[in-house]
Amino acid sequence: MKKKILIAAMAVSMAFPVVCRAEDDIRVYLDGARLEFDAAPVIRDNSALVPFRKIFESLGMEVGWNGEAHTGTAQKDGLAISVVTDSNVMRVNGKDVNLITPPIIMSERILVPLRAVSEAAGADVLWDGDARTVTITSEEALLENARREVLALTNAERAKYGLNPLTLDDRLTAAADAHCDDMILRGYFDHVNPDGKSPADRLNDAGIDYMMMGENIAAGQRSAEEVMTDWMNSEGHRENIFNPDYKSIGIGVRRGGEYHMYWAQEFARFK
Repeated sequence: MKKKILIAAMAVSMAFPVVCRAEDDIRVYLDGARLEFDAAPVIRDNSALVPFRKIFESLGMEVGWNGEAHTGTAQKDGLAISVVTDSNVMRVNGKDVNLITPPIIMSERILVPLRAVSEAAGADVLWDGDARTVTITSEEALLENARREVLALTNAERAKYGLNPLTLDDRLTAAADAHCDDMILRGYFDHVNPDGKSPADRLNDAGIDYMMMGENIAAGQRSAEEVMTDWMNSEGHRENIFNPDYKSIGIGVRRGGEYHMYWAQEFARFK
């Protein structure tokens, strides 16, 4: 198990019922919107299979198909997935992932196991057997939910001491996300990036005019509750969270890298 790490910068001035058959009554929702397929989902070996192109394009991926090799590909933002019909191995960024149920061709469509491919794309999948409904939450929605949870938990802690709630600021959030992305891309964990830029430098470079600012970062925590617990158990992080002079906050949340989840809080009071 990867360890969790965090640093504070001080302020500065499915399981499904076994034969292969169409299941017209299976409903699939992605981020609250129902997906309509040009070929009905089927059940095979306790797995739901759906059309390859539709599910990956709905997840925001660019899709390709090699008819000679019977291989489908999907790509987005550094993520590459490939599947081969009748093969129990899926490739995710060059690594083999075993499938319980292989992709198949039916009615001139390649059908892929819904849970496996959705989770490979970073999504969460839930199956409600009574309602015969699959609910998919995309990675983007999961990260946005986590961001909102961190904001709510931060303001709940401040409220205990009569402090004003912080307002989520888009510019600070973009800076926080960018720092998480940079730590993942360049394989480091620090307030100061490999170019020697501090949190204050990065806000200046982003054109953010502030009177004072501070930063919390963390890595390895799997949820908003977990990262907030770790920050609240650290004196330096609590000082930023409880600073009464801060009015705005940006919250970064990203998946990937050595620690799998990276978090950042950018605190500021603007001029």
